[in-house]
Amino acid sequence: MKSIILIIISATLVLAACQDSRKLTPAPETIFDDQGLHVITSFHNARTHTISVLYGNDDALAHAREERAAHTSGEATPGEATPGVVFKLVTWDLKQNPLWFGSNINGGLRSVETVTVSTGGSGPAIDYAIRHSRQKRDENAATSKAERISFIFAQQASVFP
Repeated sequence: MKSIILIIISATLVLAACQDSRKLTPAPETIFDDQGLHVITSFHNARTHTISVLYGNDDALAHAREERAAHTSGEATPGEATPGVVFKLVTWDLKQNPLWFGSNINGGLRSVETVTVSTGGSGPAIDYAIRHSRQKRDENAATSKAERISFIFAQQASVFP
């Protein structure tokens, strides 16, 4: 009788241990809805411990794929963009990956910068907006809107196989 009870207890413990109660789910603050935009490029900043992904619509992707002299010289010319271009630069904090030692994954969403080109009276009008999801801002990285727009327009599309 003791052996039957011991077998039942052992079987119960074995079956209870098989359940995966530690399933990881992404936190809502790390999710970004790209709203049908394409990934253009991504990069990380080791100094600020952030990772960024540049999204864009079809026109923005075509703009980023163009081989222009402005890309090779390091200066972007946003005025060349056609109306309808939408870029979104999404920046997350980096955090350590709990499932893989020595690697990082995106943490909390830090900011979403949106650049939209529309038709204006004398040419394309460029609108820049930034949304901070957290109150923490990097005071040392304060840059002007023109610099941020130029930086976003200077990004070339990554080559995907």
